[in-house]
Amino acid sequence: MGIEAELRHKQILEQLGSTGRIYVKDISQALGVTEVTIRRDLVLLENKGLLKKTYGGAVLTAPEVKTSVRYRQKRKLAAKKIIGKLAAELIKDGDIIYLEAGSTCYEIIPYLAQRKNLTIIVNSLYLMRRLGQLAGHKIIIVGGVYRPERMDMVGPGAEIAITQLGGFKAFTGADDITIDAGISGVDVVTVGFAKLVLKRASEVIFVGDHAKFDNPALYKIADIDQLDYIVTDIRPSKAWHRIAKQKNIKLIYPK
Repeated sequence: MGIEAELRHKQILEQLGSTGRIYVKDISQALGVTEVTIRRDLVLLENKGLLKKTYGGAVLTAPEVKTSVRYRQKRKLAAKKIIGKLAAELIKDGDIIYLEAGSTCYEIIPYLAQRKNLTIIVNSLYLMRRLGQLAGHKIIIVGGVYRPERMDMVGPGAEIAITQLGGFKAFTGADDITIDAGISGVDVVTVGFAKLVLKRASEVIFVGDHAKFDNPALYKIADIDQLDYIVTDIRPSKAWHRIAKQKNIKLIYPK
């Protein structure tokens, strides 16, 4: 997807966020492109679950379906449990780790009871509910503006706090991962914070189920060059094996 298309998509979503509904005719005039182009944009954004096309325009999808961490936790739960177990095997006694505020990292936590003297960094009250059941570990909560639907903390306070930390293994999810576009997300605030986290990490471990492969989301987080491990629930394609070997990325999946 080109830069112009990405900018159009951002403006379309921003307008939707402001008004809740847009019309093809109005958006095409405002952006100076044809109605055919806007309709094509709407199809792409609908396929990513970011809006719902209507006659002559589009409306927002239900935000609780799109963003609720409780809803996301229920989706593909079996796959997430597989990934959580595999990812936890990368954690050693005494490690400093960062767990991204996502439903896949939530499934890593039960296995941390088998480790000793971990330092665990989170910006998620959702993850803290499960971490609170563990003993013997140091937990650092990154504060900021609380988002109830995601149960995480973001914004300037969280960004300043994470820049004061470093040397940790970062376990990060994303909405999608591709060979060319890397890892990406649909929420610009989450993406911005994730970029800062990965800059401070000593190792980056992507955790995500097979459905997240090869379908890039709107906002880029990082190139796959920044990843040290990719942990997923089934064997990736031959193309992924080739690129992982070229980039010195370790693929981890059930054998």
